[in-house]
Amino acid sequence: MHMRMVHIKIKTGQIQTIEALYRDRIIPALGSVQGCRFAGLLQSAHHPEDCISMTMWDSDQDATNYQGSGLYASLLEEARPFLADATDTTVRLSEDLTLEYVEVPEEPVIHSHPVAATTDTTVESIEGRDDIWVRIVLLKIRPGKHEEFKRRYVEHVIPTLRQVRGCRHAYLTGQDDDPDILASVTTWDSRQDAETYEQSGLYDQLIDSQKEFLSSLYEWKRHREGRGRPGVATSEDVVVELYNILESKTFGTK
Repeated sequence: MHMRMVHIKIKTGQIQTIEALYRDRIIPALGSVQGCRFAGLLQSAHHPEDCISMTMWDSDQDATNYQGSGLYASLLEEARPFLADATDTTVRLSEDLTLEYVEVPEEPVIHSHPVAATTDTTVESIEGRDDIWVRIVLLKIRPGKHEEFKRRYVEHVIPTLRQVRGCRHAYLTGQDDDPDILASVTTWDSRQDAETYEQSGLYDQLIDSQKEFLSSLYEWKRHREGRGRPGVATSEDVVVELYNILESKTFGTK
């Protein structure tokens, strides 16, 4: 199984338009693509303009074939009028060596995630529901510790999450463009269930049980904060994001 995430930023006031386009055009198109098993449009809880098109595939090759077929480019062009044109500026030296400010276009960012471990349930139970939430935790793993981390996730994290109220699915995925990044992707019956889990202390316990596999910089930060010192931000922090599923559809074998 393979998970593909296309990160997009929506223009202000256009989220309902994108939602309708995804429901009426993108989902039916993906339903005819070889190997596509699920498609869902996710909206960030904290940054409503940030969305993800999350798809599940039988294989990496199926996802790659779709991206190269021309259909992805065609669907992107249909959505482009509703995507943010530019969200930031960068400073650079011009040809005459003066500083100039240049707009940075907001292009979709694609992450391809081979699924390393999952619960034995399917995504069918979330189809068409707009009250399902997706929680994504990105983790920087020490080199050479990936297989041990995966084994701990299968033997300890998944059985624990199965007992947590509201948790429907759990996936551990890799990231093709950075082998040291793993993502724990979970789906929840409600935002409250996801936030209750995080605030209960169980999430912190699970992270602590795996800290030997996380980056040395992150372990230093946790040690520092455990001694009562001020928190610091690092490039290797565990990143937690929460998303609402706006539209979704499960497809059968094609």
